[in-house]
Amino acid sequence: MPAVDADAGRTIPERLVMAVEALEAVDPGDTYDPAVPSALVASGLQRLCLPVEAGGLGGGMVEAVSVLSTLGAISGSAALGFAMHTHVVGALGESEGWPTGLRSWVEQLVVVEHGLLNSAATEEGSGSPARGGLPATVATEVSGGFRLTGEKTWTTWLPALRAALVTASHTAGIATFVVDLESAGVERLPGFDALGMRGSASGRLRLAEVFVPADRLIGIRRPAEPDLRGPAPGAWFAAAIGAVYLGLGEGARRDVVRWAIERRPGDGRTAVADLPTIGVRLGRIDAALRTARLVLEDVAGRWAAADRTGRGALLADLTLAKLTATNAAVLATDEALRIAGGPGFLAGRLERAFRDARAGLINPPLDDIAYEGFARRLVGEERAKGLS
Repeated sequence: MPAVDADAGRTIPERLVMAVEALEAVDPGDTYDPAVPSALVASGLQRLCLPVEAGGLGGGMVEAVSVLSTLGAISGSAALGFAMHTHVVGALGESEGWPTGLRSWVEQLVVVEHGLLNSAATEEGSGSPARGGLPATVATEVSGGFRLTGEKTWTTWLPALRAALVTASHTAGIATFVVDLESAGVERLPGFDALGMRGSASGRLRLAEVFVPADRLIGIRRPAEPDLRGPAPGAWFAAAIGAVYLGLGEGARRDVVRWAIERRPGDGRTAVADLPTIGVRLGRIDAALRTARLVLEDVAGRWAAADRTGRGALLADLTLAKLTATNAAVLATDEALRIAGGPGFLAGRLERAFRDARAGLINPPLDDIAYEGFARRLVGEERAKGLS
């Protein structure tokens, strides 16, 4: 049975207010603070995308975009960490291919034990799975299950995670497991000293002969085959990432507008915000971010309204939404720093947002791969009309 929620009557917006107030009190910066994931769990939002009958809040992709973009406006790294959990849980309820017992176990891990999840797929030697990298992590069958050995990189919020979806090479193909990170042989190594998102604690997950019971196997596929879970994992990742960086850009927009209103150089009679050249830059920021929000909210709404058979066709639009949002955040933070000049260059919210926004460019779906996909579709459509 789901754990009793002392605040069971709270709506998702009310829980989001709780989380925002807690994050603002913590003031997350460039250093990982365990109080950040604790605050989000205390609000109950880790259950956001689980069905009500499983003890969740019943939110879908629309609600996830709203929550993650709101959090992103406060702290990019906090929102990114929570996005990793959200995309796994959101896809869980909308995916084919999950064994029923394993799905229930994960739901209870989130509801009863307040566990946080992520997907661990990227490796140092093989690179990003988005570019076809095959896992060097190996799964060997043993009595009652498997032994996993290998190391995953860029595992966001690693200190806070209870479990992770881990990919590994198996004699039959690429296997995906749910690994309990409290298992023997699991080692959590420190995060990277990265350009941005430094508070996300994106570290190395080392697995040394970790035993995984047979019933924690999601499935095995051949390298050329699509994900057994269907389009949901890719769709939810794109939407979650897009929402984080949209919120990050919107937070920078808010901060630079407030700064420009208060800043009165020279004789003190004219605010920076009233200078025509600054108005052009602020307008450029606003146009890019409003476009990104319209695109992301539209496709999230269409995904929520579509049945499972029609959702695969929306993957290209979700990829477009992610690209639009991340590039809007890059533009917005660049313009914000240009507006603020020297004060913006100093360590602080605008400077951190400028660095954090660049991380969106390396989160899949990657720009070049997406553009190639768009091109293939265009060429294929025209060739289908009989062109050689």
